[in-house]
Parts: sequence; C-alpha cells; structure tokens
Amino acid sequence: MNSRKLDSFCEKGIVGLVLAALVFSALATGAVRALEFAVVEWLVSAAALLWVVRIWLEPRHNRLLFPPVGVCLLLFLAYALFHYAQSDIEYTARREVLRLLVYALLFFVVLNNLHKSEWTQLTLYVLVFTGVAIAVYGIVQVIAGLEHVWHFARPKQYGGRGSGTFINPNHFAGFLGLLLPLCIASVLTGRISQPMRILLGYSALLLLGGIAVSMSRGGWISTSLTLAAVIGVLGWRKQFRLGGILLTCLALGLAGGFLLKSDFAQDRLRDASKPGAAGHIGSRIELWGAAAKVWQEEKLLGVGPGHFDHRFPAHRPERLQSRPVRVHNDYLNMLVDWGLVGMLLAGMMLGTMVSGIIKSWKYSQRTSGNLSAKTSNRSAFVLGSTAGLGSIALHSFVDFNLHIPSNAMLAATLAGLLAAYIRFATERYWVAVRLPMRLAVTAVVGGVSILLMSQALGQAREIARLNASQEAETFPEQVTELEQAMEVEPNNFETAALLGEVHRRRAGDAGAAVRRVELKKAAGWLNRAIALNPYDAYSHARLGMTLAQLGQAEKAGPYFAQAEKLDPNGYLTVANVGWHKMHIGEYGAAKRYFERVSPLDDPTKGLIAHRSEPIAQDLARHIRESYLPYINEQLANPE
Repeated sequence: MNSRKLDSFCEKGIVGLVLAALVFSALATGAVRALEFAVVEWLVSAAALLWVVRIWLEPRHNRLLFPPVGVCLLLFLAYALFHYAQSDIEYTARREVLRLLVYALLFFVVLNNLHKSEWTQLTLYVLVFTGVAIAVYGIVQVIAGLEHVWHFARPKQYGGRGSGTFINPNHFAGFLGLLLPLCIASVLTGRISQPMRILLGYSALLLLGGIAVSMSRGGWISTSLTLAAVIGVLGWRKQFRLGGILLTCLALGLAGGFLLKSDFAQDRLRDASKPGAAGHIGSRIELWGAAAKVWQEEKLLGVGPGHFDHRFPAHRPERLQSRPVRVHNDYLNMLVDWGLVGMLLAGMMLGTMVSGIIKSWKYSQRTSGNLSAKTSNRSAFVLGSTAGLGSIALHSFVDFNLHIPSNAMLAATLAGLLAAYIRFATERYWVAVRLPMRLAVTAVVGGVSILLMSQALGQAREIARLNASQEAETFPEQVTELEQAMEVEPNNFETAALLGEVHRRRAGDAGAAVRRVELKKAAGWLNRAIALNPYDAYSHARLGMTLAQLGQAEKAGPYFAQAEKLDPNGYLTVANVGWHKMHIGEYGAAKRYFERVSPLDDPTKGLIAHRSEPIAQDLARHIRESYLPYINEQLANPE
C-alpha cells in the first residue's frame, strides 16, 4: 500500500471516527456520564492520532489551516491550564479541562480534515438523520407517555415532555435547534437531488416537531428567532423569497396549531409568570442572583473550572434546595468559573469566528464569480450552520447547553467546518508545516490524545469499581471496591466522603469495640474528603456527627459551624446542625433548626417543588420527624 492510499484510508478513518463520536454522544444521553464521555475521548483522540499520521504521510499535507479563531482557542486553553493549576478542587477542575481539550481537539481535527465538500455533505446528512431519529423518539415519548430514556428513568419534573435520547428536554431542544437551520437551508438553497430535498423537508418537520414536544420555552424562542433570521437572509435574494414566505406560513401554522391543541404547552407558557408554579422563571432568576454573588468572590479570574457547583451552597436561596451543577446560563456560568479574563478570551473567540464568517460569506457561494447562482451547498451550509450556532447561543442564555458534551461537540464541529471556509477568501491563514512545525504538532496533538486516552481508561476503571460497590452484597466487599476506586482516582472527594459515611453508618450497627474502630475510619475518610473539597458542607457535618459519636462533642462543634457557613440554607445541613444542638442539650435551638427544614409543607412559603433534590430533602425531613417529638418532649418536661 503506497502512502497516497494509506493517506486516503486515514482520511476516511478520521471522518468515520468524528461522526461516530458525534452520533454516539447524542444517543448516549448527551455523553454527560463519565463512562460515555470516556468513549468519546477515545474516538476523538483516535481521530487526532490519524491526523498526525497524515501529516507525516504525504508531502501535500505540508500546510495546516490556522485561522484567528484557532489562535484565540489556544489562548483560552492556555488560560484553562493555568486555572487548573491554581484550582481548589483538582478533581473537578481536571474533568472540566479535559472536556475543553476534547472540544478543542475535535475543532482542529475537523478544521483540517473534514473541509472537503463531500465530507461536509456527509456530515450534514449523518447529523440531520441522527437528529431526526432522536426527534422521533422524543415525539413517541410524549404520545406513549414514556418516562424512560433507554433504561434510565427520567426525573419526575420532565413528565409529559419529550427528551429523545437526552435526559433533560432542554438539551434535547438545544441539539435539534443546532440541526434544524442546516436542514432548512439545504432544502431551500442546497444543490441536491429532488428526492433528497423532499427527504430533508420531511426531516425539518420532524426536527421542528421534536423541538415543540420538548416543551422547552428557551428552545421555542431561540428556534423562532433563528428561523426568522434565516427567512430574513433568504428574503434578500429574489429566487428564495417565495420559499421563505412559504416557510414562514408553514412554521406559523404549525406553531399555532400546536399551541391551540396542547394544554401542556399552554400551561408551560402560563407558568412562566405564575409565582409558585413549577415553570416559574423566578427559579432561574434566583439562581442567577446566587451565581452573581459567587462571581463577586473572584471577579477577575473566577472561582475555578466547574467550581460553581461547589461554591453555590454558600449563597443558596432558601427556595432552591437543588444541586444545580450549572448556572442555567452558559455566559454567566463562564463568568463565574473563568472570571472576566475568561469572558474576554471567549469574546475574542466569538469575535474572530464571526469575522471569519463575514469574510468568507461571499466566497461560499457556488462560484466566487457567480453570486447569482440559485443553489449552492456551500452557501446552504454556511447559512444553516451559522444560524444553528446562533440558535444554541441564544438558548444558552437560559440553559447550559454548551456544558452538555454532545451539544458542545456538535457546535465545535460546525464551528470547525465554518472556520475552514476562510480558505476561499484568503491564503494567509495556511501555515507551512516544515520539520520543526511537524514535530511540534505531533508532540502537542499526540500528547493531548494520549493524555485523553489514559484519563478515559482511568475513568472507566474507577466507574467499574464504583458500580461494583453498589452491587456488593456485604460490607467488606463494598469497602474493598470503594477503596480500589480511590486507588484508581485518589482525588475523587465524593468517593472519600462515601467511604466515610459507609463506615459511620456501619458503626451504628456494631458493638462497642467495633463501633469505635469504624468511627475512627469514618473520621479519617471524611477528613480526606474535606481536604480534597473544602466546600463540601455534608462532609463537614458528617465528620461533626462522627466526632460526636466518638464522645468528642467539643471537637464536633466547629465542623457543624463550618457546615452551616458553607450551606446556611440547605435543608440537610440545617437538619444536621439541629441534630448536633439536640445532642449537646440545646433543645430550643435544635427545635428552631428543625422547624426550618422543608417549608414545602406550606405551599405559600415552599420551594419550587420540581427543583428540589429528593434524596437530601427526604433525608432532612426524616431527621426532623425522627427527633422533633423528642425535642418537644424535652422542652415540655425539662427535668
């Protein structure tokens, strides 16, 4: 096999691996779980390694496309690595930066390997038809009343909404919103066969139906604005004006019919302004307010990659008892995690991306000398992908779509293909790849790929041990599996905290001698969890409980005080502090703490029910209901 054939094989392998990563991530609940993301890491890394092979195989690959947006992306990655080195919680920061590396690697692989017209069209078809399959699944979920995604049970708050292969219907709508403009632009302006045009037309209707049944108000708004923008652009060209008018009438007719026929959709719209309703926008506003307070702690550099989730409890509004994980606004989330510096670098990326699209727009037509051509796959793709990225950018004002791997990867792929069109406008962004540059690219791309693969293997091994611990039939087996998970990933504070809680609970069922040994082991693991994550209120409270059970009440007090400082309005934290007050005989204070737990009993004062964290809330209420009668008795009969 000569080098040219081998190069062709590598090129096809790259295309196949990239498409496999995109399709798999969308089908695997967005690849939000660590195991699925580990698969994605392997697929993207394998594609990158094949790219390195191509660089060395053929002399014709003696230059790389490196537009300004690529420079800004590298600057942001450098900042991310700096931030990672300074982060308070290494495990969380590492996982966040690894995701960024996957997206960046995918962007550069796509930019330099998938820019041929046949690969762009293949990518479009594969992604659109994957989106159609997911949309059909979402529509079936609503019609049949399915509350599962594959074998996963969806949270109750998503009942009656379509989510396709995603758990969260909003992310489902965000994914389809990226693809719908691509599909419509290809139907109206693409240079494709009539059967394919009809097929894509039906696909657009199904994608629109999927967005509708998601009941995502953010998805509805962003899709509507995006379609309006596409119609507006097409309206400037006479030959597409009629198609734009027909599209407008069809979209308005379908939207109006859907809203008139769907009581659930009408309720979703009404609930937006109805205080106390599950869909009231007040929950997001309260969350954004808490996020702003977190940002004020570290305005310039931010609190750290992925650290909002850890710093939020200190500013938790009483009505929000959930673990939000993200801010539900990608821009505010970036400001909190990365600070003003990160926002500036992200703004530079966005600015250079938009500038590149503007520069290459007129050259993306069928031919640079015939701008009146009726159809063009280039112009269809540029219009559709630009509108798709605009859709998710709008949706991200009210959700965290860009923190979902499948959506972020799809956005990175479209951005890479779009950025590649700059080659039609100018030759200035081609970089010669002589031996020193070839060695540098090999070292960086190969090094990042190997790093991602090794991290993915570690994640898979850790998950295997954690899963085995859940299936263990005896206490020693469970502890052994958890300890092995800690050996694989020694910085996972959640595993250390779980080991501490397992030993603490075991102590309650053991004799006096064994009880003390188990409590000491629990204290050791909880101390380790606190060292790995000093912002975890639960670990502080549990260590305080452990010390109290060891008869060290004077040492336990500061840990309960710190837990309350870290999460002053969290029900479980409040219940644990009440438990401590009860055990040191401060019954009046204990009662006041327990009475703060779960105001859900009073709907006029309660939290937004579907935002609650069931396990923590139920446990807090159990603690209150178990001890409050005893406290009342002690207060009634102090002697």
